[in-house]
Formats: sequence, structure tokens, C-alpha cells
Amino acid sequence: MLKLVKRPKSPYWIARGTINGHRVERSTGETGKARARDALPAIIAEYSDPAPADWREMNFAVAVNAYLSSGKDGRFLPRLLDRFAETQLGQIDNAAMARAANALYPGAAPATVRRQLYVPVSAIINFVKDDKLRAPKGGGQRTVFLTPEQAESLIRVATGQPSPYLAPLMTFLLGQGCRMGETIRLDGADVNLSARYAVLRDTKNSEDRTITLIPRVVAALSRIPTIGRPGPVFRRVDGKPFKEKIGRGGQVRNPFAYAVETAGLDVKVTPHVLRHTWATWHYAVNKDPLSLKAEGGWKSNEYQRYVKSAPSGLADAVRRFGWELGENWGTAEPFRDISTA
Repeated sequence: MLKLVKRPKSPYWIARGTINGHRVERSTGETGKARARDALPAIIAEYSDPAPADWREMNFAVAVNAYLSSGKDGRFLPRLLDRFAETQLGQIDNAAMARAANALYPGAAPATVRRQLYVPVSAIINFVKDDKLRAPKGGGQRTVFLTPEQAESLIRVATGQPSPYLAPLMTFLLGQGCRMGETIRLDGADVNLSARYAVLRDTKNSEDRTITLIPRVVAALSRIPTIGRPGPVFRRVDGKPFKEKIGRGGQVRNPFAYAVETAGLDVKVTPHVLRHTWATWHYAVNKDPLSLKAEGGWKSNEYQRYVKSAPSGLADAVRRFGWELGENWGTAEPFRDISTA
């Protein structure tokens, strides 16, 4: 099991322990213990075996990671992870729950045990075993997006991080609006900077999609060594490919979250928010919903949520910061004094 520890002279919490017989010691990328604890499920899931076809054989930690990635409440989960991390869901029966109640909440009122143990464990198990698609209850979706000023702050912070890929990755997401999965699967051989295009393979809709690269993205990609070569364009700080995971940006999550925090942005800003940002900017600049749908690779009508979200004055700000989203950008004058990393 993993525990959070501190190293001398390091501001970050370290996850240390054993998973599936493997010794693990790695930084969470977080300076606050609460957020470091939130990062543990993804780290545990990364070192765990792939999710099995039968939910009963899935480790509790893998199930927790999927549960949290869907935006569910994780308030009571740290103690449960300590107890059940590598336990298969099929082994969490009434006897196991009774033992957990005695160990975690000795002498607690039945209502407390129910609320903090039985309810969250049941919710996690039901989440992974239920294969029905359920729309979220309540009103319409809230569209979170960045202003150009906020995006600039985020890229500047990323430029100062050790990875040479993080700032270009953020620039690509903001300038092209691709999904995270499409982005980390982008192959260097499918990018042509002189012709200003890239081909996305194995997209969400199972179709290849060719995108036109805007000048700011071309400038950012020209700074990394993977363009034009077989293999992933965007990589981890050690040069290895990212392992794709569902929800909250996968392995990109921790360095991204650190950049968000350092830039003073809301913790709700995830890598997928950059796709929301691109779509909101795109419509603000072009006022063309069909172009937005085509360039964003949507088959559904989800793109329509961005048509109503762009405030007055956003288009001018987008242009001022050099994001030329579809406006005859091939003949535009180069933009000066901006972070094109």
C-alpha cells in the first residue's frame, strides 16, 4: 500500500510503498497533502494490472480511480483506500465490510459507519459493475473555459517546468481543441509543420481526422524533437510515452495540476477544460457552429453548448493573444511578444 511521505528539501509529497509486489516511490507533484492524497488512486491504478473484463476481479484502487475520474465525490475514500487498495471487488463482502468497520470506525455510531464506509464502497462497486449509460441528473452542463489571459499564465508556468513537452502540449490543446486521448496518441510521423497539418488516428469516433495547425501551434511544436519521427509527439519528462487513462488527463494530470495551481487558476481546470476553451474561443471568433462541429470532431450536438457561452469582447482578446482560429490565418501577420512554447 502507498503512504505519503516527505523528502528533505522537496516541497512535494511522495507516494511510497508496494503495489502488486513492486516497490513504488514517486512524486505526486502536489505540495498540499489533501491534493496529494487525491492523486494516489491514479498512481495505484497505473501500477496495477489492467482492468479485467469481470468487475469482481478489479482492484478497489482501480475502481476508485475510475469513480473519481467521472467527477464523483471522494470525501471518505482515503481511509478506504488504505484498507482495500489491492483488494478485488469480489472479495469485499459483508464479512470484509464488518472487519473494516471495526478497524476504521471502532465505537462509531451506525449512521457514521453507514455514511463513511458502506455508502461510498457500495457506490464504487455499483459504478464499475453497472454498464448502463445514465445521463447526469439536474440542469444543463456548466461550461468552464479559460480567458486568453489565464491561458497565457498557464503556458508560462508550464514553460518553466522540467518537461519540454508540457507547454507545447497545452498550446496544442488550446489551439486545436483535440481530445486528450487523440492528443497523446498523435504520432510525430503524422505531423507536417511546413504544410501545417496533423492527422489524428483512432479518434473517439473511430475515424481519422486531419486538422490544420494554427501558427502558434506550429511555433510550439517546432521546439520539440519528436515531430516528423515515428512515435508519440507528446511524452513524459523522461521521454517515455504517456500511458493513456480515462478521465482527468491520465498521467498528464499531476504536472498539469501543478501548473494550474502555480498559475493561480481554479483547481477545476483539467486538461479537458482546454478543449472547452478552444471551442468557446472558436465560436466567439468565427460565429460558425458547423465549422466548430467539424473541426472539433463532434458527431453529436454537444458542440451547441459553446454557442451560448462566449461573452462579449472575448473574440478581440483571443486575437490579441495570437490565437488565430480559422480567420484566414495563413496570411496573418506574425504575432509578437507572446509565449509560443
